[in-house]
Amino acid sequence: MIDWVVIVPIKRFSEGKQRLAVRQDRAALAEAFARDTVAAVANAPHVRMLLVVTDDPQLVDDLRLPVAVTVVAQQVPGLNNAISAGLRVANDRWPDWGQAVLAGDLPALTSEDLERTLEIAEEIPLGLVADAHGTGTVMITGQPGMPLLPAFGVGSASRHRDLGHRLLRGTERLRRDVDTPEDLAAAVRLGVGPHTAEVLAREPARAPLGAVPEPVRSPRSGRRL
Repeated sequence: MIDWVVIVPIKRFSEGKQRLAVRQDRAALAEAFARDTVAAVANAPHVRMLLVVTDDPQLVDDLRLPVAVTVVAQQVPGLNNAISAGLRVANDRWPDWGQAVLAGDLPALTSEDLERTLEIAEEIPLGLVADAHGTGTVMITGQPGMPLLPAFGVGSASRHRDLGHRLLRGTERLRRDVDTPEDLAAAVRLGVGPHTAEVLAREPARAPLGAVPEPVRSPRSGRRL
């Protein structure tokens, strides 16, 4: 199996998840989603580098993970601009590795889900994992030497297909990004990571379905690639 660099763009937490504004803990949830996502990436055996692109100085200061991590400070606003900045770094430093761009709001993701999908992606020049609704994109992938073509945003799945990305069958956990209270309820049913579970436990009456499950996984500690 090839080695991968995974790029995760993360928006400033205070500005993220506007459609979760019905919750007083919206910013805390945005941060928890990001931390659970990057923890899952960090524990995927064939991820050699996690490349976080962010405009949030708190994340730059606080990110601590048991994996090689590079944090790139975003200079130009916009999701695709952030991804492009990360791709430039990846192309310059790790040209012989596969590349993946992953959404930063996947609280139910596990390293096993990601690893399983990357195994499939290594056989496809350009890959695409659509979100649970089938219209958005949670991940694009490229074999070593294949330039990724990011076109994230509303309706991005069809744009990525038009650009040559082939649809991959991602797991339900991988496809479950969270933008709305309904998305959050679905993620909770699947089982969320420890950071999200901790935030939801602070307001049990407001949590989806009236209950918060135990975390479905515990990130391994001490592993360095």
